[in-house]
Amino acid sequence: MALVLLIHYIPSRGAPSPESIRTDFWDTLLNLELRSIAFVCVNCFVLISGYFGIRWKVKSFSGLIFQIAFWLLAGVLISKVLDSSSFSDWFSSCYEYIRARWFISAYLCLYILAPMINDFADRRSQRQLGIYILVFYIFSTIYGYLCLAKEFNEGMSMISLIGIYLTGTYIRRYSLRITSFSAKTNFLVYMLLGIALVICNVLFLEAGISKSLYGYLNPLVLLSSIYLFLFFKKINIGYNRYINYVAASAFAVYLFHMHPMIYGHYQKICTNINQYGEWTFLLLIAFFIGIFVFCTIVDHIRIALFNGLSSLLDKSPWARSNNSYESPAGS
Repeated sequence: MALVLLIHYIPSRGAPSPESIRTDFWDTLLNLELRSIAFVCVNCFVLISGYFGIRWKVKSFSGLIFQIAFWLLAGVLISKVLDSSSFSDWFSSCYEYIRARWFISAYLCLYILAPMINDFADRRSQRQLGIYILVFYIFSTIYGYLCLAKEFNEGMSMISLIGIYLTGTYIRRYSLRITSFSAKTNFLVYMLLGIALVICNVLFLEAGISKSLYGYLNPLVLLSSIYLFLFFKKINIGYNRYINYVAASAFAVYLFHMHPMIYGHYQKICTNINQYGEWTFLLLIAFFIGIFVFCTIVDHIRIALFNGLSSLLDKSPWARSNNSYESPAGS
């Protein structure tokens, strides 16, 4: 989620271009490297979901919907304080969340389809599942990344998330030689793939081509995502209640800063931070930490509200005793 904040900060630095590569080479190089570091964010988020498996429960799904609704309202209230926005903007914010915030709708669809996806993976051998994933990525690279098919929407679609989710499932169940490296090697591969992306983009810019190679469907970005995920998988952190406390509200960071009535303020702050020269990245880190602290505190109010509401509903006479479907692959 920190990388999500970073990838939404990067546009404030300006887009690399054939002109910028000639007039400010090192700054353009930094901008490209930041993209290499951050562009794995969405893929990693879904890899985690696929690795642990989405267990379909009515309460869990309701909690996800409640969290989205909570931050939708919270964003309106915060915006009211910041710039006296009208409460009537609630309706336009709802529409904007559905229309423009692609990840919310795509992830909700993935969540709903998870039982069928898990069942599909359970019924396949290692070879069959591996071949399916390979064919999927060949198709998505050609049809989605190169041909820009609208069904894939440059990787910002439910279809793309399904492929990444199955990849996470495969990594959990099976081990290949290329996924059995040490943590240091995995991180090195992640960095080298990022550098390769930078070099390719520089060559394009030097040739006068402004088309960016970055995209969720780019095979190099997908591989970078996998090796960053494997890097953390190899680290033996153990149980840490502070990490878990913050992680429980990680999605709130996205819901907050990408709120249609908040995102403009986020962009404005990022642009202002860029004016501080050598202090820029220190201030940026402080800004990101501040967002995490704020979202974690407020989101735990949401968690308390939802738990209280759930307890009341569970005690009601009409509550069903069993309202969940659990996938065999869930955990």
